[in-house]
Amino acid sequence: MSSRLVNVRLDADRLRKAQTLRARGMALSDVVREAIDERFAALRRSESPPDVRTIVRRIFEQYPDPPDLPSRDYDVYDRRAAGVAILRKLRTFRR
Repeated sequence: MSSRLVNVRLDADRLRKAQTLRARGMALSDVVREAIDERFAALRRSESPPDVRTIVRRIFEQYPDPPDLPSRDYDVYDRRAAGVAILRKLRTFRR
């Protein structure tokens, strides 16, 4: 593996942190390599397709329906019935 030298500018606070890490025996090059690997892995995870079922489940857990909510007057699994109900609701709001 060939390596290249990379210079990084640090503000005073980060310089202090880097000096503390070095004083405790940590190689800064290892810290930088690990940080790059972690960020790259996070980037790759964000590029993978989202787990839609988990996202929707979390939304329903965070925002549950109120217990006194009446049931819908149409079949939510019927695309046409849902479309008609949505349009009906939009028309009542516009008036």
